Amino acid sequence: MDSEPFNLIKEKTSHLPHRFRAYRHDWTNGDCWRAVVDGFLTARRLTAAAFYGNMTDTGFLKIGLDKCLNADGRAQLPPTPPEDSNVTKNPAITDMTEVLALEVLKWSESGIVLPYPRVLHKEFFSLQHHGIDSLGYIEQNGEFTLYVIEVMASVDSKHPPKTVKDHLNQILPDTINAASFDRLLKELQTIHDESKDDKDKNVLNGFIVATLNGSLSQNQAVIASPILIRRFNEFDESDWGPFIASKSEFEQAKIPSTVLFIAVECHDTFSGLLDLIKQSASGANVSKTVSEEGEK
Repeated sequence: MDSEPFNLIKEKTSHLPHRFRAYRHDWTNGDCWRAVVDGFLTARRLTAAAFYGNMTDTGFLKIGLDKCLNADGRAQLPPTPPEDSNVTKNPAITDMTEVLALEVLKWSESGIVLPYPRVLHKEFFSLQHHGIDSLGYIEQNGEFTLYVIEVMASVDSKHPPKTVKDHLNQILPDTINAASFDRLLKELQTIHDESKDDKDKNVLNGFIVATLNGSLSQNQAVIASPILIRRFNEFDESDWGPFIASKSEFEQAKIPSTVLFIAVECHDTFSGLLDLIKQSASGANVSKTVSEEGEK
């Protein structure tokens, strides 16, 4: 039986309804790992020509993934960057951390819908996007909750890392407490247009109308969801600090919101996790444990 993909390591319960949680990713969970690898390949925009047509001779089915990169596909995989202070600025790492962030959100928030769960590969200029990282929603008893999602990753030894303060500004003064709601409206409209499901389009249209007429968060709840990805054993409770200190500002913002701050420690290092993804995508039967990875 598979382990849980994310194991709770710390939780702050004294600020409800705001939630602050930290998890450790267990990549040995098969279902989640397949989703992470597939999400990474989707982010790289690899086409059908990059995959084997016949899986039976590749050995790839041993790890349960649906597709395996052929030689052309493997050649398109990015080089693994050095694990230094710039690693989280590398496009392959940002792709990977965004995929992992969406997986933890889907796992922790039962029923969440991500109408257009894009991960925008940063090396492709045409795919660059400077808005909100993602939007999602949950429907419960005919009422809808909007999730405003921002993803960040850090190797900063400081607690909190600078990226947390930067993303606090992006979510609070730049989005839900902005002079205008252009940033949120642009994202809602973009995802509305890209969505394939009519129900999703209707829900997103409702959020758009509510934002335009100033009623968002009166009939619909809004959750600001920063997701911080850290390396193994590098999370500290003070990483939550800027958002905890600003909780009253979220409550009193022009779009009143509650905070769901999720921190995730990946299994080892960012480069190490990327290597595991590349091995799996290439058909390797990856079976190393965390401790074995750490002994390299």
